[in-house]
Amino acid sequence: MRMQLRAAALGQLRGADLELSPGRYVVLSSERGPLVDLVALLAGQQPPRHGQALLDGVTPFSQPSARRKIAALCAEEALPPGKTVEHSVARALGARGASAANAGDVLAAAGLARLADLSPGALGARETRSVALALALAHDAAELVVLHEPLATLVPAPVVLARLDQRTAAGAIVLSATTSTADATALGGQWLCVELGRLRALPGPTPRLGAGPWQQVLVETNDARALARLLHDSAHGLSTELDASPNSLKVTGPALDVTVTELIRLAREHQLELRRIEPAVPPVEALLAARAGFARGAYEAARVAALGNSQAALQPPPPPPASAGTP
Repeated sequence: MRMQLRAAALGQLRGADLELSPGRYVVLSSERGPLVDLVALLAGQQPPRHGQALLDGVTPFSQPSARRKIAALCAEEALPPGKTVEHSVARALGARGASAANAGDVLAAAGLARLADLSPGALGARETRSVALALALAHDAAELVVLHEPLATLVPAPVVLARLDQRTAAGAIVLSATTSTADATALGGQWLCVELGRLRALPGPTPRLGAGPWQQVLVETNDARALARLLHDSAHGLSTELDASPNSLKVTGPALDVTVTELIRLAREHQLELRRIEPAVPPVEALLAARAGFARGAYEAARVAALGNSQAALQPPPPPPASAGTP
């Protein structure tokens, strides 16, 4: 089983190059939009705007047989029509070849038995996603499990994590997408990051820039010295530079994603508060945006000045001042 994205783009996902083999992955981003589109793409819910999305060499969007191998939780979900939620779940199970008689058990296993007799139309968005997650977690034949914010539903986190452990052990590709660093840490697996709508994760060694200011992270914490000592003992070869403030330090590492992941891990393990994390040097896109903003501002200032001068030229000259002897 192999999932591949080749220069794939959809909506706010500007570009993704991804090759996943069986294992556990979590995609983290501060941007919700690209994560929503990434999950829709991997789940075969939508085709890429350009590029390719392939599951074992076939396109899930156009191949129902490929989609039957996928268990998915998208940002927005809708249940099959049914008199009750249990009937709706039964229809979904039957559509994928499972026993419809297990619908009640699927809901109970996810802690959602109280929803069984409700109408699907009476459920809110979070409840609907919770039922969809219960169906995804119960898909024992799935070879690809792709979930958007699986810990933000009504299904208890221990239930979600236990099922993901089982699917990972069974040899599936298990990928979760979240904007929460705490959820990403709990979900576990190899971390992938979406930045400015782009995701790149291909097999083989990842090229890294040499150490320098572009690989430095500025950190604010409640105890900079304690965090610095922990970072010095890290296996990633991180170095630190304390600031004048007792709550600030600068951390240099082999790559920003490695450094930030290690910072979050150590802070959680030792109950340190991270108040701010940001790169010492902004990304190229931010610099280009700033330059574009400066150029736009200069243009607007020049335009206003030019319009002001032209309007002044069109105004009739003021009358000469009256002389002192004029009646």
